[in-house]
Amino acid sequence: MNNESEDSIIITSSIEAEQEIMTVTITTQTIKTSVSRKLKKKKDVFKKDWLNIKEYSSWLQEIKIMLHKLNPNFACFFDVDGVITKGPNFIAVAKPAIQMLIQLKVPVIFVSNTCMLESEKAKQLSAVLGVTIHPEQVVLAQTPMKTLTDFHNKHVLISGQGSSEEIAKMIGFKSVTTVEKVCEAFPELDMVDHMNRVRLSEMIRTQGLVHDENFRPVDAIVLLGEPVQWERALQVITDLLLTDGNPAIVPSEFNIDHDHIPVIACNRDLVFKAAADLPRFGHGAFLTCLETLYKNLSGNDLKYTAFVGKPYEISYQYAEAMANKIALANGQPKVEKIYFVGDNPDVDIVGANMYNNILKQTTLPKISLSGYSLLSDTTFLSATACDSILVCTGVYDPKKHKIDGKNPWKLPTNIALDVLEAVKYVLSKEGCTGNGNY
Repeated sequence: MNNESEDSIIITSSIEAEQEIMTVTITTQTIKTSVSRKLKKKKDVFKKDWLNIKEYSSWLQEIKIMLHKLNPNFACFFDVDGVITKGPNFIAVAKPAIQMLIQLKVPVIFVSNTCMLESEKAKQLSAVLGVTIHPEQVVLAQTPMKTLTDFHNKHVLISGQGSSEEIAKMIGFKSVTTVEKVCEAFPELDMVDHMNRVRLSEMIRTQGLVHDENFRPVDAIVLLGEPVQWERALQVITDLLLTDGNPAIVPSEFNIDHDHIPVIACNRDLVFKAAADLPRFGHGAFLTCLETLYKNLSGNDLKYTAFVGKPYEISYQYAEAMANKIALANGQPKVEKIYFVGDNPDVDIVGANMYNNILKQTTLPKISLSGYSLLSDTTFLSATACDSILVCTGVYDPKKHKIDGKNPWKLPTNIALDVLEAVKYVLSKEGCTGNGNY
């Protein structure tokens, strides 16, 4: 995409944005007034001519359509990177797009494979979008782990960066450790850094090899996101997998065919779109390294006990549950249709299409195509379809990429230039015209 066309996507005038929002505000008020007038007028007419059944039926249908517009039974889910933002930059057309939906009381959920606190992401989105986004409207890579209660009381190793420990505790994990703490307990593990070799030699020379006698074996590994020092994390996590969570007890053979301790991971994105021209490595790249190393050392495949984040269906389910809770709080009907807007065919579109497959299943229990667990509580699940909309402002660039027509999971329901065009498409399908008018 050349700079001129890219600028046209990223930059939009504030006047144009305000006009989009004002149109929806006026439109919503117009519908309310119209419904009120029609009810009063027709009430008098049908008192005089109660036999006019055909006209009555037509009028009733018209009122139902108007009420549908005031009480939407659909929800919109959005990826963030490549849809709302592009690296450090904000995609300006996102502001009128999201404000349009908020004005119409459409449940809006942001589904991102970022790993951070939902409250922090909500603040960021609120600042750039000019509306209040609540933490409950944000489903991040790790968010569905809140449902994995069987592991919340186990002693787990958390891999990630930044506030990973705080995030893990917010999820519900009560006893956590980190790669850094394991290295402190076993100073001989991290030897890629040559300075560590020097420090270890000095320790052995002066006091011998010292381990932390109070080290508690790790029961499970939770991979929240890519760490800063990949080489250290890869070494320590592999060590824990090969030693059943306790590096003090080394098996006689590394290729023994037995199950390793549970591994829970989120965010399989191999790459993501940032400010650089080419996509950047994501957590999926780190997982690929870990899987390859474990396979080469043990002879066995790395097995994940649970996988959350896009494209896994549990993240879409969790987002739907949040959307229905919003609808319930607003006195609106349950969500029947979901529209997912994303920029990555391999993640966003594949995930949305797999979720649509689950929604179309008529037998119970529903089967996950990914092979990983789904939500056990279906109280707030009501949708029957999920459309996937691919935008051209992120990973997918129509000038550089072609949609894999041979893989139906990567085929979007619709392709839009940007998020504003995507929202207009949704509103048009739900009974609105392309410019937001009813």
